[in-house]
Amino acid sequence: MKIVKFGGSVFKDENSFNSILKLLDDSKTVIIVSAPFGITDRLKENAISSEFLLMMYRRFKQLLGFDSSVLKQRVFEIECEKNFEKILSHGERCNSLALKLFLEKKGFDVEEILPENINFSLTEYGEFNLDQKISKFFEEEKTYIVPGFYGVFNGQIKTIGRGGSDYTATAIAYLLDSKEVILYKDVSSVFSCDPKIVKNSVPITKISYEVAELLSYFGAKVINYKAIKPAKLKDINVKIKSVDSESFTLISKEMDLNVFSISYLESLILIKGYIKEIPVNAKYMDVFHRKAWIVATEEQAKEIEQCFYNPVLIGNLSLVFVTGNINIEKKLLILNTLYSNKCDFFVLKDDEKFIILLVKRKNVKDAVNIIHNILFAKEAVV
Repeated sequence: MKIVKFGGSVFKDENSFNSILKLLDDSKTVIIVSAPFGITDRLKENAISSEFLLMMYRRFKQLLGFDSSVLKQRVFEIECEKNFEKILSHGERCNSLALKLFLEKKGFDVEEILPENINFSLTEYGEFNLDQKISKFFEEEKTYIVPGFYGVFNGQIKTIGRGGSDYTATAIAYLLDSKEVILYKDVSSVFSCDPKIVKNSVPITKISYEVAELLSYFGAKVINYKAIKPAKLKDINVKIKSVDSESFTLISKEMDLNVFSISYLESLILIKGYIKEIPVNAKYMDVFHRKAWIVATEEQAKEIEQCFYNPVLIGNLSLVFVTGNINIEKKLLILNTLYSNKCDFFVLKDDEKFIILLVKRKNVKDAVNIIHNILFAKEAVV
């Protein structure tokens, strides 16, 4: 059984479904779909009206290539909906139906499976329940389409965060004992850093579960960090690639400390002082004898601040995560170069496999480029 996931950026114009078609055959396949690019943000920001839903239907009609009363009915299902989670996940449900209708017209035997119809359940912590049984819903030799990004908790639809369709895909792969998942993105592989920020970033051909999880947790958007756990538990290979390229990045249990990669998070706050209790939601924390340094998002900071006695807050920070077997000479060169370029920084963690820095937000792009240029003296595929 093949498990493939198509990200939102794949669904950008009237040729998108045809580009997917060339990647499929008549073998048993489970397809997980995201909402088309931009749809979820529009659902989040716009009051639901008939005009908005008509615009949304026209977007899906463009992908599908023909009118469909069934699809139009699906789009307008949320016209009077009050449940925000159901509204937010509506783009995935509409896209799964649109792709089903398209593939049926091309001769495929297709079934759409909605998470709410099979009680694809989440735990109270927003993680997929990996003990549930769903294989009976995928027994026939056909193509199945499942909307990603959400599951079910206490009988209600619950979304799982941006990039959650990656997590849907690996959770299904785990539960169906698949050996491989392919995540189709708008990039051909994982890169040494965001190519939009570092122009000479290089593709990485393979990376371990641990490194991929840390990179994504600390800002790399190429995969949702929660998606790593199900794959890691059953040694499921995860491939990241684009629909129009043969190259890919393989995420597996194989560790290669010679792979360097950088990710970063912006708009963070450092909270330091003596704590009353350990907070449960923070991006990073270091606690020693009740004295704590905690890095949090702006949204998390207000709640975490209550865990301190007289906390000191420092804002407008970014966290830079650098992974790889960086020798002491290169580490010193990185720190000295950042200092000489007036990039204010603080070393949060210096480990044999990675280093974590806090830098002023205004300096983060310069800092990332400086670090990348030192780690990669010349361009090459890792």
